[in-house]
Amino acid sequence: MISGTGSIALGQDGQGREHRCGGWGWQLDGAGSAMDLGRDGLALSLRMADGRLPESALRARLWAALADAEGITGAAITGQWIKAQVVAPGFAPAGFARLAPAVNRLAAGGDPDAARIVQHSANALVELVSGVAERLELTAPAVFATGALTHLDQLRDRFAAALQSALPAARLREPRGDALAGALQVAAALLSCG
Repeated sequence: MISGTGSIALGQDGQGREHRCGGWGWQLDGAGSAMDLGRDGLALSLRMADGRLPESALRARLWAALADAEGITGAAITGQWIKAQVVAPGFAPAGFARLAPAVNRLAAGGDPDAARIVQHSANALVELVSGVAERLELTAPAVFATGALTHLDQLRDRFAAALQSALPAARLREPRGDALAGALQVAAALLSCG
């Protein structure tokens, strides 16, 4: 299970059959990714700014985080400025993903809006794992979580709880390396076969 600027789950059964869920690109999918956390938080903040939702700390903190990331200080941040940032070339999905730690910190501090966003993402990641487990008929899959799941504690903890509820026999395991290490292992295996 990888959650970063995108999200994907890849599994393999004992016979070598593989299945993947997700990984379709941020324009089509990205449920549970750090990009998703940042985008959903920013979208919610704009609903607060234009009066559709009551203001909370989420709007001010995310807008400040975005301004800091863009090197803006002392300027009045507006919804129009936010829109201009997110439609600028090169912003998404990494621009949204940079906001995920702020959403995570808000959820850790008890912000109910941030907590809902993080829970939604955790549930989406469990759907990916469940899709792989179902397709490959894995009743007790070992799940290795990487990316945002290794450094966003609220996402990791909520993912673990949701996984336990959805797949009680699943075993959450520490990965032996990061996604790059895994890609290098796959590349080395392919080179040795050919």
